[in-house]
Amino acid sequence: MIDHRIRTFLTLCETMNYRRTAQLLQLSQPAVTQQIHALEREYGCRLFQYDGRQLHATEQAQRLANYARAAMVSDRQLRAELAHPGLLTVRLGATRTIGDFVLPGRLCGFLQKEDQTLELTVDNTARLLELLEQERLDLALVEGEFNRSRYGWAPFCSSPFSGICRKDHPFAGQTVTLRQLADQSVILREPGSGTRGIFEDTLRRSGGSLRDLGRVICVNSFPLILRMLAEGIGITFAYSAVCAGSQDLALFHLEGMRQTGEFCFVFRKSSGAERLIPLLFPDQGVIR
Repeated sequence: MIDHRIRTFLTLCETMNYRRTAQLLQLSQPAVTQQIHALEREYGCRLFQYDGRQLHATEQAQRLANYARAAMVSDRQLRAELAHPGLLTVRLGATRTIGDFVLPGRLCGFLQKEDQTLELTVDNTARLLELLEQERLDLALVEGEFNRSRYGWAPFCSSPFSGICRKDHPFAGQTVTLRQLADQSVILREPGSGTRGIFEDTLRRSGGSLRDLGRVICVNSFPLILRMLAEGIGITFAYSAVCAGSQDLALFHLEGMRQTGEFCFVFRKSSGAERLIPLLFPDQGVIR
């Protein structure tokens, strides 16, 4: 059983704001302060301190948070096992590219075992990492960049990353420059998505920005993006798996953009969640 003060502590670690923590937990702000002070007395150290008006977690708080998160995972797993003896539930997150175009069919072996079940969340990379921090996911399969020193991680697979356009577009099958995008409508996923992050990183490394494009259209649905591409509304940049098998679309390459991207498992350090990877995907390699 997890001490209610630990839940308050972890919430404050996420918000770094006493008032916001009190609102989320439906407590008074003095009650939150009292619980944190009680933990500080119990562990004999300062957990939070102010730098001016900005609240910061101390090094001791970060160590306690790692321990507490692992304890929360163990507590959740125990509760699930007691409520449903013999049933293993894995809470897996996946980015839209992976969830919609890579995972289908790959989880069948896991789900064919009646003593195993899955809670799958499909969202962008930023949101999945947020859910990991909140203890609402065991594992996340993400694309694009993440803080590899903060999380445990393991490679899943690599995939070609390309520009995508309609088959009769002048870019089809070509290598183009950033300057050639100046009169193009570029359809991108929302901020926080891995595919958008890769494209924006390419722009930054080339000394450009989204302002150099003719028009930016923001859409968080790949099926809708593909429909727009087929209608000739614009071009996009994504993993080629997104348009695999399409008769209407073609690939092209942007100078300076990496041609492959890595999909990775991400999990909280010390959570023990890495043990779930070989259960989901028995052919996975070394855990890092």
